[in-house]
Amino acid sequence: MDSGREDEGMVKLRFCPNSNDLLYPKEDRERQKLVYVCRNCDYLIDADSDCVYRNSIAHTSDEVTTVIQDVRTDPTLPRSNDARCSKCGHREAVFFSLTTTDGMSLFFQCVSCAYKWKDTGSAVEES
Repeated sequence: MDSGREDEGMVKLRFCPNSNDLLYPKEDRERQKLVYVCRNCDYLIDADSDCVYRNSIAHTSDEVTTVIQDVRTDPTLPRSNDARCSKCGHREAVFFSLTTTDGMSLFFQCVSCAYKWKDTGSAVEES
């Protein structure tokens, strides 16, 4: 199964023969060509292909986004001090958005008691 060519879709890493540093893709606007350049010397080589990176993802209609049950301790999520919890009255909550069957929805979780609710705009729905 050796065709003498690189695997289709595969882009191999290239290294500078002078410094052994990684070569980075760059556009040569004058020649309208993709080239690989060394950031430490003037070495430059034409690319074999115009493809720099390809990431193919196959989605199915059955995919469901899973949210971990306790997001209160996630440091990457924003927090609000204006989201009053209807269970304990605490005002601080973590919030995040998800795509649901109704479109994009905003969800909150109280940092005190872990109660979760969905914000629907003017009215708040409990979950």
